[in-house]
Amino acid sequence: MKKSVIGFTLAGALLVGGYATTSLAADNDKSGSTEFSPEKRVMKMKGYDHFGGFFKGNSEDLLEKAKKLGINTKDKDAETLMKEIRDVQIKKEAKELGIKTSGKDIETLAEEVQLAKLQEKAKDLGISTKDKDAAELHEAIHLAQLKKEAKKLGISTDGKDAETLRQDIHLTSLNKKAKELGISTDGKDIQTLQQEVMAASIKKEAKELGITVDGKEIRELAHEVTSAHVKAEAKKLNITIDGKAIPEIAFEVQEKKVQNLAKQLGISTKDKTTKELIQAIQEKDADKLKELKDDDFFLPFGKGVFGPGGHHGGVRHFEGGKPFGGASSGAEIKLKMHEENPVETRNEI
Repeated sequence: MKKSVIGFTLAGALLVGGYATTSLAADNDKSGSTEFSPEKRVMKMKGYDHFGGFFKGNSEDLLEKAKKLGINTKDKDAETLMKEIRDVQIKKEAKELGIKTSGKDIETLAEEVQLAKLQEKAKDLGISTKDKDAAELHEAIHLAQLKKEAKKLGISTDGKDAETLRQDIHLTSLNKKAKELGISTDGKDIQTLQQEVMAASIKKEAKELGITVDGKEIRELAHEVTSAHVKAEAKKLNITIDGKAIPEIAFEVQEKKVQNLAKQLGISTKDKTTKELIQAIQEKDADKLKELKDDDFFLPFGKGVFGPGGHHGGVRHFEGGKPFGGASSGAEIKLKMHEENPVETRNEI
């Protein structure tokens, strides 16, 4: 259920940029009820992530994706191409789901695709879809997933709404982690305990990686831990790191892990994006995908990686993996996030 501290710092390292500190923290802070209102969820999901991979701010990636879809790229800027790619992929997905596309605008199709996917997910979880719109289905699915997570932790779910369950899961997970690290919880508020757990986790992993902890601030140490871990994983997977920043290397590690699992399951990786491979893995072996999600390098797609809300606005670029001017480091970003909510409960669809 929980990632190690590496996973937390990695997410910050990958999702660099001026927007990351605030918007990512907001995405991970599950304490606000407005974030989980049905209207806001549908707004965030509307159109969904139809780019299915990371363009990494690289125009070559965008051109390659467009050409694979048969889109003419001449005299078109990135914004135009991203819109056309999204439109083609929505139509393709609609056809695969048996949705008629003739006479419908792209936003209508996007909403119908979203609804069809939610209905499939709901049925898998034994949730009735009768007379429920997308917002209601999403809330029902989210609640079912929270209950499943709570039961794993021995938390009673009777009569509890999603917000209460989120808080219970967060607190139970935090106390469990504190106990594992030998941290006393007596008389401590959640914020204090979170900070202590974060610091202890980073120091523990630093020592395991042979990194000296004496005299270093926690942000500096988090950066070193993340960097060392990413490089070690890249080496295992024969990924070159020459001239690459940590976010770029980490993305390549994630993509390679997805590709390797797909091949292991007999899934063809030819001309398929990372997103498409993840969907194929989900269909073939959901348990294997869960194992992959528990990996430190796995980031949920469509969670702040793409345009506003993760959807309509196009791709949020990071400059080819190169650091942004004035942006916080990945470790600093995630450390701020961790101070708000260090325990990820994986309730996203």
